[in-house]
Amino acid sequence: MVKIEAKYIFSGFGFDVLLTNVIVREIHGEEYLDFNMNHLELLTAKALLRAHERLNGFHLKFLRTFLKVSYDNLAENVGVPSSTLRSWENRGGETTGFTLDQEKAFRIFALNKILDSERCKFDRDLIFASYSEPKVGPLDLMASLDYSL
Repeated sequence: MVKIEAKYIFSGFGFDVLLTNVIVREIHGEEYLDFNMNHLELLTAKALLRAHERLNGFHLKFLRTFLKVSYDNLAENVGVPSSTLRSWENRGGETTGFTLDQEKAFRIFALNKILDSERCKFDRDLIFASYSEPKVGPLDLMASLDYSL
């Protein structure tokens, strides 16, 4: 069975993410969301980095692991000891102790990591496109906007 949920709360990242118009499939009596997890992670990371609210421990942990950045590497880039970053991640829903300048540095660092990743994907896509014949017909936007990392 397949159905479309107009609103669905996804809690798989340690915090709630509101999804709209998601496909839910029933397999052996259990319901599963039908979506690209890499795309959801990327969209969630971008939304957190653009949000006007301060980051909490859950957000920091999600972003650090999504970016595949160690505590030491992040500590170097934002000027906060790695032990402090660990303790902030353990705060859960509480706001981190970043100063405004440190949080700004973290968000810029994270956005640059995402841009670098997207630039690499774009470069790969251009290489593959140079070997294929042009398509006849309309441009498929959904296929062209696959954000898998």
